[in-house]
Amino acid sequence: MKVLLPFCLLMLASPWANASAAPLPPAPPRPGDDAGPTKVGYAVWIGDITRIDSAAQTFAANFVVALSWHDPKLAHSGPGAKSYALDDIWYPRFLIGNEARESVRSLPEIVDAAPDGTAVYRQRITGTFSQSLNLRAFPFDSETIRMTFVVPGARPEDIQFAPDATAVSMGMRDGVGLADKLTLQDWRVTSATSKVQPFPATPRLNLAGFKIEIQAQRLSHHFVIKVIIPLILIVMMSWAVFWIEPDDASTQMGVAVTAMLTLIAYQFVIDSDVPELPYLTRIDAFILMSSFLVFLSLIEVLVTTKFASRGRAELAHAIDRRCRWIFPVVFAAGTVATLSGWTGGQGPP
Repeated sequence: MKVLLPFCLLMLASPWANASAAPLPPAPPRPGDDAGPTKVGYAVWIGDITRIDSAAQTFAANFVVALSWHDPKLAHSGPGAKSYALDDIWYPRFLIGNEARESVRSLPEIVDAAPDGTAVYRQRITGTFSQSLNLRAFPFDSETIRMTFVVPGARPEDIQFAPDATAVSMGMRDGVGLADKLTLQDWRVTSATSKVQPFPATPRLNLAGFKIEIQAQRLSHHFVIKVIIPLILIVMMSWAVFWIEPDDASTQMGVAVTAMLTLIAYQFVIDSDVPELPYLTRIDAFILMSSFLVFLSLIEVLVTTKFASRGRAELAHAIDRRCRWIFPVVFAAGTVATLSGWTGGQGPP
């Protein structure tokens, strides 16, 4: 559905739209359409990123985009800029290809033209955008979130995008700027860049467009403090069965079962932060490893209790003594392996 909707919009805005539809008024001709592509400079200022939702695979942002080009037909005697309604002139009518819901455009839909014919379109956009996230390293993951700008009906040979030279000279790398303080609390945005890249509408049709790429790193303190450390303590609590007398089966079973149920409850908490995935995240692997060790401690209780009930208490105590160091060593190795990513490969791009 996320792919179908933008594609339908592209077809509606293209020359191949259904011939039976009501005819639209002819669009103003593209500047220099007989002399090659129209050069359009872009600049994007990202004012805020309010949310990156791993479960919904979306992010919310507001930003200002400015497009500039030269149109001799808009030249005038001045002295200042002259404003034009969008329906009266040509401009690169773009949409955002990965828009999850309809965005809000809060500035007037006009183009300002300087006396020499340099036209500038500015718009502030607030919206939610879809983004496939690679969550294999969750909650220690880094992501590249993107906004794809595309002009329906225009091929790369019609419009040539490039970062605006004025914006670059002002310090906006690749024509992209980023506010110092963002609302986002659980991620750290490290950089924002742009890339001129045609949009593949169909296997044989590329449309003019460019892409904004934002590098973000998840702040994992919340999961370390509220999930991982408590889970470590719960697993360590299960080791208490190795110090309880083997003939006290009810106490041993109570400790082991309580630890197992608590781990299962934590798994449900983690599942609310991620979508249904075909692979294990790092924290999934950690919880699975922890649950397996707690289950083994439960099996150890059954074995030592059975030995004690048959008069082999010394063997039961010997097993307990060995488990007092075997389980911590295995758990420490498993924790390092799962949380550092040694146990997994790469997730989807």
